Amino acid sequence: PAILRVAGLVLHGVVLSPTEQLLTLMYCQRLKELGDHGALIGRTFSAPRKWMKGKGRVTVQLGCCYNYARDRHGNPPGILRQEPVCGMPPFLEDLVDRMCNRGIFNRTNRPNSCIINFYSKGDCIPPHIDHLDFTRPFVTLSLLSEQAILFGATISSTSDGEFNAPFSCNLPVGSVLVIDGNGANVAKHCVPSVSKDRVSITFRKIGANIKMLPFEGPHGKQPPSKH
Repeated sequence: PAILRVAGLVLHGVVLSPTEQLLTLMYCQRLKELGDHGALIGRTFSAPRKWMKGKGRVTVQLGCCYNYARDRHGNPPGILRQEPVCGMPPFLEDLVDRMCNRGIFNRTNRPNSCIINFYSKGDCIPPHIDHLDFTRPFVTLSLLSEQAILFGATISSTSDGEFNAPFSCNLPVGSVLVIDGNGANVAKHCVPSVSKDRVSITFRKIGANIKMLPFEGPHGKQPPSKH
């Protein structure tokens, strides 16, 4: 059962058992290692520059490539349809199946992409609203350490990596937070500097307006669009 329901936010308690959490962490860590060695195609893997310690995080994007800011090629923020990344692997598809069985998703809004975030102590995510290239709701699975997430139409920065917001909640290890409605479209959200290493997986569905199917497999093959 949900342990929190607030205007567009639903927090489900421990969705994964400790053993399942460990297996998921091991799987995510293996993907990170492959990325470190340049074995993941395109922009599947991204790591901040070393001097940015505490200002960024390592990410693995699967299913689609999302551009966070205007890049050196002039692409605006949003999904890059022509930028291949690895597809969602069966292991993570199984996690989605499990969430569907619990009623967190259904066939209509089942996600087909995800991003894995690897936080080191001191890393944060600044206030933002997830791009409308993704449908609502989207969900975040929290692993490794319990940390806070903040929400508010206005969120102020109090110091590097620290923020002040009208609402916050802690995300227990193994929990799943569903973000929908005003929680996704009106309120910004952020993760302040984490006190310990953390891993999160955010599952999202590519919006129909993007007119693309998710990339598939380790080589990022894209099936023909049905649109």
